Amino acid sequence: MRLSALTSLAGGPWRRILITVSLLLIGDLLWTMGRFPSHAKGRILTQADLRVHDMPALVLGAGVLPDREPTQVLQRRLQSALDLFHSGQIRWFLVSGDNRSPYYNEPQAMRKWLLKQGVPPNRIVADFAGRRTYDSLRRAYVVFGLRRVIIVTSDFHLPRAIYTAQHLGLEAWGIAAPTEHLPWLQRVSFWSREYIARHKALLDAWFPPDTMLGPREPTPEDWLSPATESTP
Repeated sequence: MRLSALTSLAGGPWRRILITVSLLLIGDLLWTMGRFPSHAKGRILTQADLRVHDMPALVLGAGVLPDREPTQVLQRRLQSALDLFHSGQIRWFLVSGDNRSPYYNEPQAMRKWLLKQGVPPNRIVADFAGRRTYDSLRRAYVVFGLRRVIIVTSDFHLPRAIYTAQHLGLEAWGIAAPTEHLPWLQRVSFWSREYIARHKALLDAWFPPDTMLGPREPTPEDWLSPATESTP
C-alpha cells in the first residue's frame, strides 16, 4: 500500500512539474534562438549582396592554438573578411579579441595571419581589449569611433553580434563565416554555448556592464582618402 502511494505521488505532482519545466525550457529555447535572428533580419548579407562602400570590417576573435596560430574557426572569419578586402568591399580591418595573457593573444594572431596574406599593415587595427562580444562592439564605437561597420564572425555568432551592435548605436551589417565544415559534435558545442551567451547578451542590454575604454585610437579613417559612400 505504501509503495502504491509513492508511485502515485511520483506520477502526480512530480510529473506535472517535470512537464512544466520541460515546456518552459523548450519555450525559452525557441524564443531565444528566434529573437536574435529576427533583430538581424535584412542585416546578414552574402558577399554578392554587399555593394562597394567604405566601411571597415570588424572581425571578432575566436580561439588561438598553442602555436599562436588562429584556429580553423577563426581562420574562416579572417578569410571571409579578406575576401571582402580583395573585392574592394571593405577598406580596412579592425581585429578584436581576447589578450588574456602574454601566451594567448587573439588580435595579434589575427593581425599576423592577415599580414601573411599580403594585407598592408596600415589597413589593420588591433583591439587587444575585446574580451567578449559586448566589449569589442562597445570599444569599436567609443574608442575607435566607428558608426557604420561590417561585422564578420561565425554564422552561429552573427545574429547576437548584430543585436548587440544595434543596441549600442552601431549601424551594422554582417557577413557570416561558415561552420558547416566542422564536426557535428563541435557544432553542437558551439550552439550550446551560443544559447547561454544569448541570455548574457540580453542581460548586457538591460544592465550594461563596465567595459575597459580609453582615449580615441587612430584608425585608417584618419589617413585614407574618403571614398564614395553607399549602403549595403
